[in-house]
Amino acid sequence: MSPTEKFSKTWKEFTHSPRAKQVQKYIRRFVILIIVGIIIFQLFEIGWGEVLRNLPVHPLFYLLFFILYLTLPIGEVFIYRQVWPIKKRKLFKAFLTKRVYNEEVMGYSGEFYLFMWARKYLDKRDWEILKNVRDNNIISALSSNLVAFTLIGILVFTGVINIEEMVGNIDLVYVVTAVVIAAALVVLIIQFRKYIFELPIRKAIIVFIIYLTRFLLHHGLLIIQWAVVIPDTPLSVWFLFVAIIIMVNRIPFLPSRDLIFMWAGIELSRMLDMATAAVAGMLLVSSALKKSTNLILFLLFSYFSTDSDLKPVKEKTDKEPGDKKYDSDIAVANQDE
Repeated sequence: MSPTEKFSKTWKEFTHSPRAKQVQKYIRRFVILIIVGIIIFQLFEIGWGEVLRNLPVHPLFYLLFFILYLTLPIGEVFIYRQVWPIKKRKLFKAFLTKRVYNEEVMGYSGEFYLFMWARKYLDKRDWEILKNVRDNNIISALSSNLVAFTLIGILVFTGVINIEEMVGNIDLVYVVTAVVIAAALVVLIIQFRKYIFELPIRKAIIVFIIYLTRFLLHHGLLIIQWAVVIPDTPLSVWFLFVAIIIMVNRIPFLPSRDLIFMWAGIELSRMLDMATAAVAGMLLVSSALKKSTNLILFLLFSYFSTDSDLKPVKEKTDKEPGDKKYDSDIAVANQDE
């Protein structure tokens, strides 16, 4: 066994050990505790009375919250139906649960849940299911980064972000080097696409369009929700908030992203001379609503679960035709709407 294989085996054994899981749990709690502490300090600086007086009261704000909450799982139902022949109702429940894991446990823990859940309903091998999840994550990242870069370009073009003040005088050599490296990466990705991405081009385009449509709709509604609370705010300012929330959501393995965005949003409102108390109240209510909804859904799914969706069972890695469990899973998967 080579040194690399030994290290890989040792690292895998450590990461799956009870002690490593305990350490990860404490690290997550510590990070969340720090973020919560910073937010509480921010709210004390603003003044709790001022924040409470500026909590959202418009009914449209709360209606838009629940619409926004559902856009992600609904979009993912249409996306994964391109590769998985599972009933929409089951997919919708799975994606709601996946969202709870990603937002309340750790980023990408929802993908692990989805993989374990999908093993019970598909006639695919484990590596095929993993590739489906991986391909969809790649397309999701591509669409969100495209929107983020477009928004940043608009903000630079409109003068909201002064690129010269941020980067100063940049030598042309660095610019050319960056362009060459980016071009080389694009060529390598195209050349070795089949090794890192296996979804057929036609389906990939369909999935990309669904992701992009959902992404634009979701963030468009988010801007409307914010504008309901703080009207007469320039659209460019909300674009900056959207760019930040996109970047926060793209950071892997990050717990409680809504709290991190709340922290960043309060600081940004100060920099832009906005009504900080109104921004803090708006983000505080959004975070509380999101966590409450996640908790309620998790408890409901745990109580009414009949197929152990929240506690995936360990099954054989490769199922073969003739296996009773395999044939049962195929029958369930083929019961389409």
